[in-house]
Amino acid sequence: MCGTVGEGRPSPWTVSDLTAAERALLTGIRQWFRAGTAGAMASMRIGLNVAGVPNTALLPLFAVLGTFAVSGVRSPEIRCPACSRISTDEAALLDALAAVQGGDAEVANQVLDRWLPMVALCMASDAMRELAAILDGARIYLPRRRAARLAPMPAALAAE
Repeated sequence: MCGTVGEGRPSPWTVSDLTAAERALLTGIRQWFRAGTAGAMASMRIGLNVAGVPNTALLPLFAVLGTFAVSGVRSPEIRCPACSRISTDEAALLDALAAVQGGDAEVANQVLDRWLPMVALCMASDAMRELAAILDGARIYLPRRRAARLAPMPAALAAE
């Protein structure tokens, strides 16, 4: 166990199932949720560089993640950086980025809509498109993991 509190449903994938770019992005997301932009920047930059992701990806990635910090709503379940299991929320975020790369931005909007109010959703969607374009320019293509899409949230949880 990695020490993640409140683990929800795991996805069918583990970190070892991911591509190098997906692992770098997921680890960066996990680090950001634990330490924020300033605390995670150096390690995120190193991880992305090792995976061949350009440094220019940091700004749109921070913009996407920053919408969760300022939106004041429920955040996705993000596990600790050392966890080998992937939550359904983490898998959905990776799938959303892959969907944007594949020209299906509506899937990303549906995923982000689970957590973000409209203004934050628009900002995150724009930043995700920019991040997808940077990945495309570096010839890094994320695979779709459709089985990890989020199931509808129970009404009791939606009211929280």
